[in-house]
Amino acid sequence: MAKAKGSYTYPNDVGDADHQDVLKNKLGLRSHSDLREVEYAATFVRQSEMELGQGPKGLFDETHLKAIHGYIFQDVYEWAGHLRNETVIVDGEVVDPIGNMSKSGDHFLHGSRIDMGLNEALRPIRDPDVLRGSTPVEFAEIAGRVMGEMNYVHGFRDGNGRTNQAFIAALGREYGHDVDFSLIPKPRMIDASRETSADPSSRAMVHLIEDATDPGRRAAIEAAFADLRQRGENPLEHDVRTVQAGAAVTGQVLGSDDSFVSLVTDSGIVVADRADLPADLPGDDRDITFTAHSNYNRLSMAQEGDRDASADPAAVGARESQNDASAASGSQSGHQQEQAETDDDRDR
Repeated sequence: MAKAKGSYTYPNDVGDADHQDVLKNKLGLRSHSDLREVEYAATFVRQSEMELGQGPKGLFDETHLKAIHGYIFQDVYEWAGHLRNETVIVDGEVVDPIGNMSKSGDHFLHGSRIDMGLNEALRPIRDPDVLRGSTPVEFAEIAGRVMGEMNYVHGFRDGNGRTNQAFIAALGREYGHDVDFSLIPKPRMIDASRETSADPSSRAMVHLIEDATDPGRRAAIEAAFADLRQRGENPLEHDVRTVQAGAAVTGQVLGSDDSFVSLVTDSGIVVADRADLPADLPGDDRDITFTAHSNYNRLSMAQEGDRDASADPAAVGARESQNDASAASGSQSGHQQEQAETDDDRDR
């Protein structure tokens, strides 16, 4: 029989931050450091399974969202799959719903309004035909709005970011889009989440989803990642994004090739279509200013062409070593970043 009034967290060990506000878990781990390592390893496996098409199927509604959270966190938390407006049993005790919730100064929707909030957040995709035949840009326009609203709702006690990303990635697969969140570093996700929470009209999350979905923009981000690695930097520690058409950019060239130029700007690392810049690029850390015109369409088509050409055994052989090394580096960096996260701040 359930006991009265429990808590999501273990009792605090005063004076030891590693043992304060630790979420109760199926493994009985009572320190953030121990729980973090095990939790991210377990959820990484479940997220990888979902990327392969396993995991819950649904109508991309509240029930589907809860099922995805339950699948990802099933090995760690008893309350996996339950929204924070629900009464749950944790470690044999009744835990009341959570009303007010904030993290690192960011405040989320009150628990009493979660059902209403999710209903509004998911309204744009209620019609299953709305994304059928969509381009990456059209998909990002809708999916970005949905993700920004879901983030503000922050329906779960923890794990919102990973759940929201898995939900949007599954939505992409449903409509023929590959949404690669491994190309979105933590600083950018946090900024986009904060921007859209503060201003629902902000296009920050739309642009983020576009960078994660459009083949040309993904290739641009990968090029900037390679430039950062050549400088001994971890790309996932930087705000990296493509340039939007019409934007004026001032920065210093970080790296370039025939397709892309990555630049260091006051707001982070941006990567532009090489065609938008002059033939002669400045060196010696001198600034260059230009206005972006590209929508990356020609680069997207080139990426699709490369994908078709990959069926050619000769083409595969010519690129095999380079691609294997690049993939291994990216995968290792991404996994290490996941293991290093201290909480769900990265997802907001």
